[in-house]
Amino acid sequence: MEEEDEKPNNLSCVDVKAVLIGESGVGKTSILKQFTAHIFDPDCSASISSQFTSKILNIPNESKAIRFDLWDTAGQEKYRSLAKIFYKDARVVLFVYEVTSKKSFENLKNYWYEQVNSNCSSNAVFALVANKSDLYKTAEIEEKEGIKWADEIGAIFQSTSAMNNTGIDLLFENIGKKIINPTFNYKEENEANKKLYDLKKQKEKNEINKKEIDDENDIDNIPDVKKIKIDINTTKKKKKRNCC
Repeated sequence: MEEEDEKPNNLSCVDVKAVLIGESGVGKTSILKQFTAHIFDPDCSASISSQFTSKILNIPNESKAIRFDLWDTAGQEKYRSLAKIFYKDARVVLFVYEVTSKKSFENLKNYWYEQVNSNCSSNAVFALVANKSDLYKTAEIEEKEGIKWADEIGAIFQSTSAMNNTGIDLLFENIGKKIINPTFNYKEENEANKKLYDLKKQKEKNEINKKEIDDENDIDNIPDVKKIKIDINTTKKKKKRNCC
């Protein structure tokens, strides 16, 4: 995926307002910091007000770039009424939960989605983000449960780890493709990418195996190399005594 702070001259740029929604502490701010600056702050505190940043993303195999105007909303309950100001005219809404908190997932389903869906544009692109996937050992929400709900609301699903910077670039790339092409199917895209990845790994494995065979053949073809076979069952002969 190509990323630039400024779009190339041959690309047209689409301005998109994107809002991150979710409970306090799920990692919304950390996701944005990784996406825009590739940094992770383990001491990042919960946002107490909405924050704004932007990022231009050049979409592979497309003649357009996306300028994401990104709004990070405060997740505390006392700030919920203010969030409506930001997601009312949003083109993209990212619903973020953390895999170790069932409550953060349930609140998206029972409160945030209802609020956004009744106030947002009908052509808005939704994405469901399962953050902190690096903590899978203590997860309270299985990935299949997140995928199931994402399918129900027509959202792109993506597991991410802001700490490890995994899944974040792919998340925004798929969102960009969906904006450019409303019929874009992220599942088909991910499956195709997985097949390419598997083929690449298999090719690398085959090349390693071939090299090992070639190396063995090279040794066999060296005329001066003596092949010594050791019989582990052969016992040492006793030294012959000169006396009777």
